[in-house]
Amino acid sequence: MKSWHFLGCLLPALMLAGCAPPMPHLAKPTPLQDLQLGSDLTQKKSSVAAVADWWRPLLNQPEQNIMQLALEKNPDMLAAKARIALALSALREAGAQREPQLQGTGQIGVSRWTKNQFYLPPYAGETSWNNSLKFDFSFHLDLWGKEQEQVKEARLRLQAAEQQRRAARLILENAVLQQLLAIDASAAILQRLQAEQHILQRLEQIEKERQQHGLSDSLLSLASVARLAGLEQEIAAQKAKYDSNRQALATLCGVGVQLPLVLRHYQPNLLQTHWQQPSTVPAEWIAERPDIVAQRMTIKAAAAAVHIARDAYYPDINLVAFAGGLAAAGGLFTFLHPGSLQAGVGPAISLPLFTGGRLRGHFDASQAKYQLARAAYQKSLLQALQQVAFSLRQLQSASQEREILQRRAQALSRSAALQQQRYQAGLSNALPVMTAQLPIIDNQMQQIRLDTYARQNLIKLYAALGGRVIPKTWTGPHSPS
Repeated sequence: MKSWHFLGCLLPALMLAGCAPPMPHLAKPTPLQDLQLGSDLTQKKSSVAAVADWWRPLLNQPEQNIMQLALEKNPDMLAAKARIALALSALREAGAQREPQLQGTGQIGVSRWTKNQFYLPPYAGETSWNNSLKFDFSFHLDLWGKEQEQVKEARLRLQAAEQQRRAARLILENAVLQQLLAIDASAAILQRLQAEQHILQRLEQIEKERQQHGLSDSLLSLASVARLAGLEQEIAAQKAKYDSNRQALATLCGVGVQLPLVLRHYQPNLLQTHWQQPSTVPAEWIAERPDIVAQRMTIKAAAAAVHIARDAYYPDINLVAFAGGLAAAGGLFTFLHPGSLQAGVGPAISLPLFTGGRLRGHFDASQAKYQLARAAYQKSLLQALQQVAFSLRQLQSASQEREILQRRAQALSRSAALQQQRYQAGLSNALPVMTAQLPIIDNQMQQIRLDTYARQNLIKLYAALGGRVIPKTWTGPHSPS
């Protein structure tokens, strides 16, 4: 008879659950191969794998120490680690709901019964113990798979957090490398400016001597003074830029605005390398980027949340049981006597009947969040394609400009050599020899700026590809294998 009563309660609950909305069709995001790819991207497979320390072959040991310090101390990395811990806690909490639950409660108290109320002897005017001990057991029957979906969602959120940490690491590594390059370039340009200043000071001294002997007019001397003054301002600005870049690097390392003393003095290395424009890049590398993978995990987690929101329409069925001892009178341990035992077992059903549209609103919101996650993935994928395409185009342009500067450097070197030969042959004085060095220094500074910009785009490309150093694009003292 009891089983019929249970079925009689369960049948209306199932009928009401039939009012749940149908599961919507969740459109999948557009795959990478269905997008329009440029000529620089290919669908060919590649065996080059992404590695955690992809930057290590590019740096010397002091620069590697700076990078390690940034990875350990930067607040963004600490925040990413905390997000992983938070997601792991959510997964444990979701998994605990699928396990049997056991809770114990106990109470010990002493009471004195009044004589002036309805209590009768032997309680009236006496003191007795009021003690209890109870264990409650419950187990949720996951008939609709809601708790399974909750565990799935939490696990996907954890995987997304781990990928987001990798993405944050790539962003930080790229930023540190950019600052190291900027510092190296500032130091190299500052050295050329000081060399140019030395030549101009020597030329000014010669002009003054020539003017004293009536071999030159004051206009040339004034022009030289004005040029030196402008150069001094440029040197001061370059020094300020150098200091600013070092402060930015220290900030990325999470140590303030100045690097630790052991890392403060290091020899620049990144400009002592040769860069080469990559021909093509496999498109699959973009799809394997940590931020793109994290977005895919987020989409799957949002899909699981839609299932959870729909399962909320169905009844929850729990198996519950309790056992314990209760004694409202008697001695201290009377509640432990066999006669004080109480126990019970049975199912418990809960079903939302009238919620004022709360379940429907939650269900619609979960679908909207899925669409937001899908749109965010599409946006991230398109931005990744744009980043890679932009870096490749900039490298192509820099490669062409480098050839022009190299031809100009060769022509200037021949001109300077010719002036040196004329001076050694006694056909001219030292002025043309020193003057010929000025356009060479200017061309060198243009090459430094161009090479720095190209290397910055190459490093951005490595980071945009998930930490892959394309073979034969970076050669030098610490060339990647």
